[in-house]
Amino acid sequence: MTDSLHDYLAAAKFAAQKAGHILVEMLHTAAVKEKSPKDLVTDADVAAQKVIFDCLMTQFPTHSFLGEESDGLESTVVLDQLPPDTWCWVVDPIDGTANYVHRLPNFAVSIALVRGNRSYVGVVYDPMADEMFSAIYQNGAWLNDVSIRASRCESLDQALIAASFPPNVQRESPEVKQFIEVLVQAQSVRRLGSAALNLCYVGCGRLDGYWAGKVNSWDIAAGALVATEATAILTARDGSPFGLTHGDLTVASSQALHHALCRCLSV
Repeated sequence: MTDSLHDYLAAAKFAAQKAGHILVEMLHTAAVKEKSPKDLVTDADVAAQKVIFDCLMTQFPTHSFLGEESDGLESTVVLDQLPPDTWCWVVDPIDGTANYVHRLPNFAVSIALVRGNRSYVGVVYDPMADEMFSAIYQNGAWLNDVSIRASRCESLDQALIAASFPPNVQRESPEVKQFIEVLVQAQSVRRLGSAALNLCYVGCGRLDGYWAGKVNSWDIAAGALVATEATAILTARDGSPFGLTHGDLTVASSQALHHALCRCLSV
């Protein structure tokens, strides 16, 4: 399987770079609309996903495809209802669309190859920084082909932590209370706007931890693999086993920090 996974990784990298070039070219011209309140989509999302779809499905026509933006090319796929032996490409053409719309350079192309609720290949490409995060299940994680590892930070008061909120977060939402709790205990907290990059940043040591609620599988399928292959500890937000379709996660650079972060999030 390892040989074929390397082939899949090479294809995912190529597709991510092609999509990234489109995002850079359209950065100042992309048309924007709301899918729902505060949840944005641009025609760059659609154009980038089409390129990814064409690249991957031409090369691997028997695979399934799940993308965030539907443009009529993909059949409807429900990830946790696929047969367990089905390979499925799970794609977010722009993770961090709000950042993209405001031309804040923190967004990425996310591509994962999933089978049986597990990511086997993951690629997260930041086209503005030209940074390619990648991972293969049980084979390690890399940034621009250089091996990466989580920071090993163990103490919350020494940790830089990131958080993601859903677009419709309210004043009374539990995420706000959790944010305040972590804010007063951690060294510092960031809300950067891309779940995929946050996970990769934990993997390469730029962040020590990250948590999110109500994220989609295409947001995290690639980044979660990068983080875990870089030795980070990843679970659901309550500390139970992580699942691609569960919609929440907590990741940290060490077991001790993960435990402390989960304790904060239990408020």
